[in-house]
Amino acid sequence: MQHLLGGRFRQQVGTTLLTQVAGLTLTVATSAIIARWLGPAGKGSLAIAMLAPGIVSLFLGCGLAVANVYFVGSRRFTVAQLARNSVGFALVAALAGTAIILILRATGWLTRLLPGVPPGIATLTLLTFPIGLVAGYLMSILQGLQRIFRINVVNLIQGLLALSAVLVMVVGLELGLLGGVLAYLIAGVAGLLLFAWFVRREGGDLKPAWERTVLKPQLAFGLRGYVGNVLQFFNYRFDAFLVNFFLGPAGVGIYGVSVALAELLWQFPNAVSFVIFPKAATTHPEIMNTFTPRVFRITLGLTFAGALALAVAGRFLIVLIYGSAFAAAYGPLLALLPGVALLGGAKVLTNEIAGRGFPLYNSIASGLGLVVTVVMDLLLIPKYGVMGASVASSLSYTLIFLAAIVFYRIASRHRPLASGTTGAPVYPNASSGGSPRPQGGGPSVG
Repeated sequence: MQHLLGGRFRQQVGTTLLTQVAGLTLTVATSAIIARWLGPAGKGSLAIAMLAPGIVSLFLGCGLAVANVYFVGSRRFTVAQLARNSVGFALVAALAGTAIILILRATGWLTRLLPGVPPGIATLTLLTFPIGLVAGYLMSILQGLQRIFRINVVNLIQGLLALSAVLVMVVGLELGLLGGVLAYLIAGVAGLLLFAWFVRREGGDLKPAWERTVLKPQLAFGLRGYVGNVLQFFNYRFDAFLVNFFLGPAGVGIYGVSVALAELLWQFPNAVSFVIFPKAATTHPEIMNTFTPRVFRITLGLTFAGALALAVAGRFLIVLIYGSAFAAAYGPLLALLPGVALLGGAKVLTNEIAGRGFPLYNSIASGLGLVVTVVMDLLLIPKYGVMGASVASSLSYTLIFLAAIVFYRIASRHRPLASGTTGAPVYPNASSGGSPRPQGGGPSVG
């Protein structure tokens, strides 16, 4: 693997994977405590409540995080320019988001959109979304700089704080749902402060600004990937809302366990895709045409091996970690595994495509996947419950995998499963010595 992937890339993926495994251990411990103290219904309500700020942040983020990775990696703008314009945009988005939340609360729509979640809890979680928005922007700057180790440190600290806070507030003080929300809020604030500190050390300017020559290309590039991010988020989580609608919070609690275990398979693909995105923005396309298929084959093979192991040990893990009340999650887990494994491989291709400057392809793939998710969820959940949601997601992920292969071939003119180095480069004007950025696909500055 060292020979195939190269030293620095292998090191960055390795440290990211180790951190993710450590973070996953903390997340599972936190989730298990919440499940045992709050039960399926309480766990489901907290999951729905914590999804809400992520959705608001995603809608109002306009893809600036993706643009930051690309522009930092390609050195189109300085860290200071991107940081201050990101903070300035985040403040405007925060004001707009707060206004929307207060309107929803006043009109009663907040309760309708989040059934089973007390209005006070829903409002508290939604009002915390600016923290995640700014933190995401700053983290993306570090990702573009390939400061992967620093990002991993922050994520690990957040996991430790979340677990500690849950032990204090849910177990010790018995604050229930409120304690869970406050625990995640504490971890989020800590992450924001640490990301801000690291960005400042890289020359970042955190004073809000609104520079048209910077923000316009940020938004132009970001919006091309923004649609895909929104669609992909709903592709991952829309089924939770429908399960809540048809089956209630207890159904979400069961389904959430199936999803959490299935998404264990994404630990390695997430680590690889997180590192390959900025690498693709800084590496000559011809080099990536040889490099990416190797990474793709290794990732897909390891992910399917993990799926087989999880299929064998899944029932035991569910009962051991979450308790016998969640044993019904095993069947839906099995239905999720094929699609989750395929999407793990697709993540490598979609992030590489974005790094080349073609995020629009990923938006199309995510849109196709979401259509399948919505249609199949509406057909299957009322009849088959949680199992129907799992089958719908697995079919959707399979379609995204196939679309990712097609779009990778279009963007690179190279087959992701090819073992040779044939295939024309997609950027014929790039120098043969390793261009600092691709010569096409990105927005023009100004």
